[in-house]
Amino acid sequence: MGKSLISSEKINKGLRVPHVWTIILFCLVLGGIMTYLVPAGVYERVTVDGRQLIDPDSFHYVAQTPVAPFDWFVSIIDGLTGSMAIMSMIWFTIASTDVYTESGTLHKMVGWIMKVCRGNYLLIMGALMAFFAVRGAMGAFELHIPFVPITIALALACGCDVMTGLAIAMVPTFVAFAYGPINVYTVAVAQGIAGVPVYSAMGFRVAVWLVLMAATFWYVLRYASRVRKDHSISPTGFENPSAAKIDIEAIQQEKMTGRQRLLTVMLIATIGLQMAGPMLWGWGFAQIGALWLISGIAAGLVAGFTNERICEIMGNSCAGIFSGVICIGLARSVSVVLTNGNILDTIVYGLSIPLQQIPAAVSAVGMLFIQALLNFFIPSGSGQATVAMPIMAPLADVVGLTRQTAVMAFQLGDGLTNMIMPTTGALFVYIGVAKISYSTYFKWILPLFLTLVCIAVVSLLIATSIHLGPF
Repeated sequence: MGKSLISSEKINKGLRVPHVWTIILFCLVLGGIMTYLVPAGVYERVTVDGRQLIDPDSFHYVAQTPVAPFDWFVSIIDGLTGSMAIMSMIWFTIASTDVYTESGTLHKMVGWIMKVCRGNYLLIMGALMAFFAVRGAMGAFELHIPFVPITIALALACGCDVMTGLAIAMVPTFVAFAYGPINVYTVAVAQGIAGVPVYSAMGFRVAVWLVLMAATFWYVLRYASRVRKDHSISPTGFENPSAAKIDIEAIQQEKMTGRQRLLTVMLIATIGLQMAGPMLWGWGFAQIGALWLISGIAAGLVAGFTNERICEIMGNSCAGIFSGVICIGLARSVSVVLTNGNILDTIVYGLSIPLQQIPAAVSAVGMLFIQALLNFFIPSGSGQATVAMPIMAPLADVVGLTRQTAVMAFQLGDGLTNMIMPTTGALFVYIGVAKISYSTYFKWILPLFLTLVCIAVVSLLIATSIHLGPF
């Protein structure tokens, strides 16, 4: 969902993408019609270690139970109420992060990083990329757009080009978001729907994330080093109007106040608890949302904001992401209709027939590319998870994959394609700020994108071979 906050408008010449709500509503109507046409069927559910799984050999057809058109829209209300815990977690996480941002802490952190690196341009770029990568792993996506003029100015000051400046902020954000171990928009939502513990398989997930980030850092920093020595290889040039307003020296000289130092510690502690809570104390969406709500209120008080100011920041933040968050409830209504019409299991059964004839590892890779294709039509991470995982999770049971592997295939297929997908609105905002055309950017990023897809495929093969769990 993080990437859907910018509405789907005319984002490329000749391409007009409907609003994501319209796309999901179309899926809802299509699902309702299918309940009249697709034979109803069910799998028997069995309880294993307290978990409900389907018995892959128990599918059988039942009497047709079509869903009336009026009930298609009733399902939207059911979807919204059933998704409230997930939606609240996302609202409070982003709203509280905005309180930290409004305090000036994050911008001062960027200046501190640049100062500590003492003029070593590769070290400065690498440190800033790490900063954006960590926040991207949490679910930051559009939030780094305001930093693009700063990173472009920095790149130009270091003798690099505009593409380098864009890449410093944008590329680690997109890649980290794609497989962020604690991404509230994708992994938390998908794992919750799939019925696996939130933030489970953390060790394996972090390892894959680090490999993806290592490839990303190498690609960007290698390019920066090469273009600094040979200006002729730059596709963008070395001038950019948006960079002229940024005073790099002033940013480096700004010092954190005592309040901002404390806020930095509080933010790091909150992120740590967000990771530890689900693993150590079994936290779910409600507990994570409550953690960030407490953290945001405390941050506002430490920053010296009045209660009116804290409420204003959080209210504006929630309003800004309302469209994207509502996608979760809207998308859930599709599975409500398919379930009430008893055709969800029929769809799973139909998909499982060809997949059962091929190795499980190939099925996992196939899921990745299905999710990549779906990302074109539903440019919303959490919305796509809510549509796809009710099908992919039981399908994994049938074809012999773990549900954790299905979640992994969803997240990689959805996330990596954001780097090139023309329906990703935020992509065009980033390159628009840098005054770079989509075709120029596409040619530059394509080698890295293909490399990351290869890493994703290998990761899925490993996950399949080790039966990545807990289930």
